[in-house]
Amino acid sequence: MVLSGASRVLKSLLMAVTVAAVVLAGPAFGHAKLLSTLPPADAQLQAAPKSLTLSFNENVRLAVLTLTAGGKSIPVTLDRSLPTSPQVSVSLPALTPGKYQVQWSALSPDDGHVTKGTFSFVIVGSTAVPAGPAATFR
Repeated sequence: MVLSGASRVLKSLLMAVTVAAVVLAGPAFGHAKLLSTLPPADAQLQAAPKSLTLSFNENVRLAVLTLTAGGKSIPVTLDRSLPTSPQVSVSLPALTPGKYQVQWSALSPDDGHVTKGTFSFVIVGSTAVPAGPAATFR
């Protein structure tokens, strides 16, 4: 079959539109991605955080969040009744100096896919030099 000039141009145009549609639609079919955490991954903290925040590129429902230190699980409460959101925060109990690992799993309500990940942070405590003897005045 021999195509005329107009048919070749139309075929090329349709092919270009199809390729552009696939490329541009790609991000819409992606899964939830963790954008940032607070405290940041691999952070060296002087003081214990009071909460943990995970920020995603789309609405999620946090399905699992575990916090461990030295192989021991630290209880963290998730409120699963909250509406989906791109940012999820949980309160933390009082934490002592040490290395903490966070393991999380989030469900994307748009496509039903689960995204998982881990990150850690360290609480190094205060590095302040202890005060010397108190000054006395005579």
